[in-house]
Amino acid sequence: MPKLDIEKLDRYLRNAKIDPAGLRWLDPRDEKNFDVLGFYWFKTEKRWHRFPLKAENCGIRPAVLTLAGCTAGGQLRFRTDSSRIVLSVRTVSEAYTPGRSGFDLYTGELGRELFWNSARPDPGKTEYTSELFHVSGRQLREFRLNFPLYNGVEELSVGLDEDASLLPPVPLPVKKPVVIYGTSITQGGCASRAGSAFTNQLSRRLQAEFLNFGFSGNGQNEPEVAGLLAEIEEPAMFIIDSEANSISAELVRERVPKFLAILREKHPLVPIVIVTKVPYGPRYACEIPVLKEEFRSIYDARKRAGDRNIHFVDGTEFWTGSAYTENTIDGAHPTDLGFTLMADKLEPVLRPLLERQ
Repeated sequence: MPKLDIEKLDRYLRNAKIDPAGLRWLDPRDEKNFDVLGFYWFKTEKRWHRFPLKAENCGIRPAVLTLAGCTAGGQLRFRTDSSRIVLSVRTVSEAYTPGRSGFDLYTGELGRELFWNSARPDPGKTEYTSELFHVSGRQLREFRLNFPLYNGVEELSVGLDEDASLLPPVPLPVKKPVVIYGTSITQGGCASRAGSAFTNQLSRRLQAEFLNFGFSGNGQNEPEVAGLLAEIEEPAMFIIDSEANSISAELVRERVPKFLAILREKHPLVPIVIVTKVPYGPRYACEIPVLKEEFRSIYDARKRAGDRNIHFVDGTEFWTGSAYTENTIDGAHPTDLGFTLMADKLEPVLRPLLERQ
């Protein structure tokens, strides 16, 4: 069989050549009309990073620090009448699939945003240019750009028509960020593209900023991480989605009460939602111990102690029916459909908690 070169055989999978003529390049770090979401410390540090610089001196494990450099949950919102939107990107690591290393673009009114296009990084390279939007007419539109889930971004430039206007987006109705901590599934593994991750889906549906602290394989409820999350001022809520990385019942009993106590010390009235993991397929189900009841016991203990704003969501109910095993790529990590079903179940739980505020 001849070597397969799919871009030669299927023109729809080719990267289109970009004509840079007539574009004005903008650095979102320098433009006040770009609304940056998902990077809590961005305003002071101007980095596409989920942790502050000081995290390197907080006793956090190197694996977590490395993963914090992935831009999962990062978003850029803006309004423009440009007929073209082109990205020039330099990533930290070599590019993989669009889901791991690519941006994707949504457009439309808040609550009615629709996917438009996704960037196609050049595999094995750390730099690429991709045109995400190209229409014939000029019209003022709202845009939301989602950052890569499993790569870091060192440089980002947005190319617009030279004479295009750039305006701030319509403000989000939810003024406080939702803070979510967890695992690879929280980070977005393995969505086909960034906007399909359940946190990004919920961000669009609930019209709220999500600060994504999912650390693939490393959401292990460590107090050092809780200390950083507790520094976030005025969060709308905390979501704890760490069962799948919690290792053992003993470590759950040792770490999770401390993790919650650290958050509660700084935020005594903020809702905390504990979410247990989705139902794994048969292969993983027999290999990984079920720790859901440990988390439920900790939740029950806090309720008995008087914590009136802690909530429990059973993740095994996210996917029901005999076909639940079709919702993953490997028996554990969701497909885009699996993520959508997760968002479907979480939305009615989270929406009332946001509306109370």
